[in-house]
Amino acid sequence: MADMQERWCVVTGGRGFAARHLVEMLIRYEMFQVRIADLGPAIKLEPDEEEGTVGKAMRSGRAKYVSMDLRDKAQVLKACEGAEVVFHMAAPDSSVNNHQLHHSVNVLGTKNIIDACVELKVKRLIYTSSPSVVFDGVHGIINGDESLPYPLKHNDSYSATKAEGEALVIKSNDTKGLLTCCIRPSSIFGPGDRLLVPSLVAAARAGKSKFIIGDGNNMYDFTYVENVAHAHVCAERALASGGAVAEKASGQAYFVTNMEPIKFWEFVALILEGLGYE
Repeated sequence: MADMQERWCVVTGGRGFAARHLVEMLIRYEMFQVRIADLGPAIKLEPDEEEGTVGKAMRSGRAKYVSMDLRDKAQVLKACEGAEVVFHMAAPDSSVNNHQLHHSVNVLGTKNIIDACVELKVKRLIYTSSPSVVFDGVHGIINGDESLPYPLKHNDSYSATKAEGEALVIKSNDTKGLLTCCIRPSSIFGPGDRLLVPSLVAAARAGKSKFIIGDGNNMYDFTYVENVAHAHVCAERALASGGAVAEKASGQAYFVTNMEPIKFWEFVALILEGLGYE
């Protein structure tokens, strides 16, 4: 514990769904002191967080909150100062198709993070990407792997800008000693989800869950949120281990799933029927 006193990591978008789970995991594992960076002027803990891991860590100084806008380089530099590792998880809501917003955060904001890491001699950068970076919105991907190229045209602004951000992170690997790795988690679900299941419930309430689009046989990958957090920890540990393992993982992107493909509409049905909808 003694040498952990000055070992800080930063989690950008630290109040987001998957990021909250990663923050808790990092605190529990006692790997680093955690700087939670997000847009809000201050942190508002939920009652269970207040009494749990995060609240205790905040009170003991093992976790701190910093207000940061990725688009402001000075704020990014301040947030990342003295950090050994940055977990870059911040991104706008993927369902909002606003090109300017996505570009300013996912591309220019990511560039600010990379530049700050290089300037401040941060050792490792883990970027939360998306499987949609290799999807054109038209052709289904069956058993796809990391050799898939980016398509010429993406389905939406979110995917296009996430691909651009990911490419920047991969390209920056080995710049002045910075090691990088990208994680592409597929459709995250689990406790604290405010996007996936709530959007399904909203559709069900609006009476839109009584029909399916297509033949209903399209397979899909969903990923439990704790697995996503764990993948980020594994990526960081791989880069930190040095030697052949670090060499193999650095500058790479990895898909992360539960390895349990399921028919998309079957998953939807399980969720909605479990909540009492037809």
